[in-house]
Amino acid sequence: MKAQIVQKHYRDTQGKERGLLVASRSFLAAGIIACLCGVAATALTGSFLWLAAGVVSVVAGGVLFLLFGALSEIIILLKNLLGLPVKGAVSGTQAGTVHLCSACGNLVWPDSEKCDSCGADLEA
Repeated sequence: MKAQIVQKHYRDTQGKERGLLVASRSFLAAGIIACLCGVAATALTGSFLWLAAGVVSVVAGGVLFLLFGALSEIIILLKNLLGLPVKGAVSGTQAGTVHLCSACGNLVWPDSEKCDSCGADLEA
């Protein structure tokens, strides 16, 4: 029995923004590792120059993490505006429901009978 050629259509919803996100995490990880290596080199050699190099590396890694993450979100936002399919979320755009005590504003569970913060009796 011969196999058949089957056509499957697909949509690529992950483009450069995914690579930027991976690069941002890589820079952050590299900065943390370089900082730890700087601490170890300082302990071994007694020269604080290594510690300074480690701190500079972690700061640079953090800045690049934020920069590349922001670039990734810009691409996602532009794709959303153009109506293109895209995977990924933009920070600060999630929605949900929280339950608060009306007396003090503290977060409570939906089935709480008493507020943990102010002790007020809560209605179901």
